[in-house]
Amino acid sequence: MKNKSEIMTIIQQLDYHIADDFEAQDLDFKQWNFSSEEENINKMIKYAVCMANGGGGSVVFGVADKVRGIDNVLIGVPFDVDIKELEKRVFENTDPHIIPSFEELFYKDHSIRLLVMNVLPETPPYTTTNGTATIRQGKECLPYRNNS
Repeated sequence: MKNKSEIMTIIQQLDYHIADDFEAQDLDFKQWNFSSEEENINKMIKYAVCMANGGGGSVVFGVADKVRGIDNVLIGVPFDVDIKELEKRVFENTDPHIIPSFEELFYKDHSIRLLVMNVLPETPPYTTTNGTATIRQGKECLPYRNNS
């Protein structure tokens, strides 16, 4: 899992790199879909399960992929998105329940808001409430196969 300082250092490098260059076992970047809050929540649920099963990690929402130049990369997340509601939705839609923590990062004099979802590893395996399980392996979320 990355702390705010580490993530801010990575973001400063996005003038010359794409976000994907920094994705790893414990870090992913996702663009926010401004036309579908439900799609964003479903993505958070999916990545909470993936990261929890893969040892924990951070997902930064509001960052465009495969784009260089910090002005093009930092798309942001709407200011009216309620962190408590996001935590509640992830909790309700994971089994066993995952309680992510969210942190806000602000750029350009607080005109751009990014959300960092941190997920701790506790007692995998985790699934969505519909039974889907993935696990983080490198930069990917792959189907989880419980070998016990």
